[in-house]
Amino acid sequence: MNTIFDLSLKAAAREPFLLFWSILMPIGGTLILGFLVGKPDYFIKITTGMMAMGILFYAFTTTVFSLLGQRRRGVYQLLKVTPLPLSRYIMSVSSAWTLVSLICALLVLTVGAVCFNIDLTIASLAMIAIVCILAAMGYVFLSFFVSGLCKTEAQASIATNLITMPLLLGSEAFYTLDAAPGWVKMIVLMNPFQWLLNGLRSGISGNSQDWAVSVAVLVIFLGAALFLAVASLKSS
Repeated sequence: MNTIFDLSLKAAAREPFLLFWSILMPIGGTLILGFLVGKPDYFIKITTGMMAMGILFYAFTTTVFSLLGQRRRGVYQLLKVTPLPLSRYIMSVSSAWTLVSLICALLVLTVGAVCFNIDLTIASLAMIAIVCILAAMGYVFLSFFVSGLCKTEAQASIATNLITMPLLLGSEAFYTLDAAPGWVKMIVLMNPFQWLLNGLRSGISGNSQDWAVSVAVLVIFLGAALFLAVASLKSS
């Protein structure tokens, strides 16, 4: 199990999607938009928005392609005839990908905190880490389900775009939706990406009540994603 975890980490380090979409782009976007807007209240908004985007792009988009490659190579079929339980393999690779997502998010947070003088405490860092882990695990499990629906990389690209774009655009990652119609705000309440943002921002501000609500919603999202992942693997 430890070997699979280590191999998954090494494979992630060589992944070009990780370097650009989850590290370089979020850090660059944080700095460029932060300094362009130049408003103190926007610094936390753009930093957390880019953190959440990096988690989404790696824990979901990148892993969908990784899992599709494993499925096409027959990895899961081979595991069924080996002594290693499929559940242990899934937990190993999922843990590795979740850890990578957490590291990516913390890199973006570090850059934002240093450049924009964002005050962070040990408690706020712990709250942020918990939110990142829950969200990343949820997106990783969701990627198991989505990858099972795809047969080619072209299908995977379409599927991931159809999911990630509404999650991003239907949230307050980069702008406010205070003036949006009521029905839009109702949709936002059902957006797990928005609850990731809420958890990150309430963690930084130290608002434990809002943070607890965000964590509860993310736990529900994680449970639903796990259910879909198990159903997908049973049918594969």
